[in-house]
Amino acid sequence: MKRRKIKRKVNFFTTLIILSVCYIGIYKFSQSSQVQNFMNEIIEVSGPSTTFIDSSLKAPNIKGQAAILMDASSGEILLKQDANSAFPVASMSKLMTEYIVQEQIQNGNIKWDDLVEISHSANNMDPQAVKIYVKDNDALTVRDLYSAMVISSANNATRALAEHVAGTEKRFAELMNKKAKEIGLSSKTNFVNSTGLVNTDGSENIMTAEDVAILAYQLLSDFPEVVETTNLLEYELAYDSTNLKNSNSMLYPENQDLYFNLVDGLKTGYTETAGYCFAGTAKQGDKRLISVVMGTKSDDARFRETYKLLSFGFDNL
Repeated sequence: MKRRKIKRKVNFFTTLIILSVCYIGIYKFSQSSQVQNFMNEIIEVSGPSTTFIDSSLKAPNIKGQAAILMDASSGEILLKQDANSAFPVASMSKLMTEYIVQEQIQNGNIKWDDLVEISHSANNMDPQAVKIYVKDNDALTVRDLYSAMVISSANNATRALAEHVAGTEKRFAELMNKKAKEIGLSSKTNFVNSTGLVNTDGSENIMTAEDVAILAYQLLSDFPEVVETTNLLEYELAYDSTNLKNSNSMLYPENQDLYFNLVDGLKTGYTETAGYCFAGTAKQGDKRLISVVMGTKSDDARFRETYKLLSFGFDNL
């Protein structure tokens, strides 16, 4: 009899232990699943939470390091994602070079038909960098060089313009930083060259997405005719009749997944450190928007993310 009682107790406690172990296992599994789901949600979000002007609207998730959407008439920020952190900016730097060249022309210091000799330093840079095919000491007009810079992001054309304006690349970078302060860019922005390429010492231009947007806003406000060049699908150099293609894929109707008929600019950018970037602008009626996307993973991605921003802006704001 005692043995039966002892056996029942042993069976009871054994069952209790088994049930406890099962419960603990199920609880831990449940918790780990919740954690995994939470981690998956974090992985799916590519950057910090997005803030925007109307909290009742669902903002698009922009997959990149930083992004911003701005009203080009008022300068009001409509949406931003990590827009105040500085990142390498690649060829979006050329927006500042464009601004200074336009200002120099406006002030009468240089002219569109000035001939500019291509120096050895301008023509011999990173072999991977986008260039126009010219020889040292060839002479091209400011118009040709400017169009090559704006449309196809030619780096030797950009540096030739910088040297024409300031004498040296270093002095032109000083002009860029001076102008940045004048138009109210943050202290996080710093220019070391006219092109956005990485210097031989490893330094490169850095900007926040908000500063890129402010620079684009200032360029469009002071020199609205810039879109007459940025919206060209191609440009023929007067120098040798070379036909340059625009690096902005959103301009081409045949690019069905990327084409946005309202887009008419503004500047692409890419380096290994910056990723694929794009400062875009589009106009619908009297409403013009400026978008900036930084640090996307592919050429097409920067335009897809821009499409999200601009569509959101025109549909909701």
